[in-house]
Amino acid sequence: MILVIMIIILGIARTLFLALVAAGALIGLVLLSGYLYQFLGGLLDRIRLRTSGRLVSIGNRRRLYLVEKGPLTKRPTVVFESGFGATSLNWTHIQDALADQVHTVAYDRCGLGWSSPCRSQRTPAHVAAELHALLRAAGIQPPYILVGHSFGGLVMQRFALDYPTATAALLLIDPMRPIEWPPFNAAADARIARAQRLTRIGSICARIGLTRLAARSHFCRSARLSGALIRRAGKQGAYLAGRLDTEIGKMPAEIRPSIAAHWSAPRFYRGLLAHLRSVSATAAAMYDPEPIRDTPVAILTPAGAEPIANLRQYGPQSRQIIAEQSLHWIHLDEPALVIRTILDLVDQTRSETPDPRTARTLAFGD
Repeated sequence: MILVIMIIILGIARTLFLALVAAGALIGLVLLSGYLYQFLGGLLDRIRLRTSGRLVSIGNRRRLYLVEKGPLTKRPTVVFESGFGATSLNWTHIQDALADQVHTVAYDRCGLGWSSPCRSQRTPAHVAAELHALLRAAGIQPPYILVGHSFGGLVMQRFALDYPTATAALLLIDPMRPIEWPPFNAAADARIARAQRLTRIGSICARIGLTRLAARSHFCRSARLSGALIRRAGKQGAYLAGRLDTEIGKMPAEIRPSIAAHWSAPRFYRGLLAHLRSVSATAAAMYDPEPIRDTPVAILTPAGAEPIANLRQYGPQSRQIIAEQSLHWIHLDEPALVIRTILDLVDQTRSETPDPRTARTLAFGD
């Protein structure tokens, strides 16, 4: 009887062992398939989609992806800086609209889009230094009209302070307000921590192709898979997805595959996490910067936001324009207003002819 029981137990143990081995092999096969799907998909993305711009080396094993439109002869050059997690794609429609009238430059920061991983903290000072190095390496001569959205507004503010002779004018599109973020606003700590957790999860999912499946479903196909995932994420997930769809829906349809490619890549989540980790340092560094002197500064503020009370913090030549039909992404909500303001700054800059004795000092700024 004992022998029979032992045989039965051994049979059960063997069955369980084989089942665990089969399950492990199946899981391993699924993970390997997902990894290969992501690897090959990322390779094809770079071949098919990275065609409108070029990669420019700025040293220390860093290459930044640069998109230029409009002839170099139509200066000053308008340089665009995107908000948190956004890339040069954010400015495609604006660049296209300006191409006949002015030379424009948009780029992907280190850690985002097609650019190299970031090797320094994502603070405005570091990002502005990389942008300056990019413009030098690409041979794009100053003066520049700097256009920055949200976090990019702080970057351009820092650029103008660090390289004043290269800066002709600034347009800040609902610039990030340091007082609203850690370490000055403790209530925002939880929001940043939650965003970091979600970004880490996204990084894991990206390595095995899950974000590629979801992003391509959402932006390039029927959205059935992404819709099912959004429903499982609850009200908050549905709210965020709705916000993204609202804003991305205003961008040109032809760039949706590129958006999906960026959001599919593990490097996107690593770069976004680096930006999130630098929020406190960014807010602290830009809480009370010196004003920008001798340079026009235009600031676009959404109608629903609190107007900036002290414009002189940006400089004595600052002015505020209320975007009546916009939320935070004014360049997507009211592109005509952004284009008109840029062209006003271009005309103002072109009318101010520099003294020939000092013109040479403009070459690439300080």
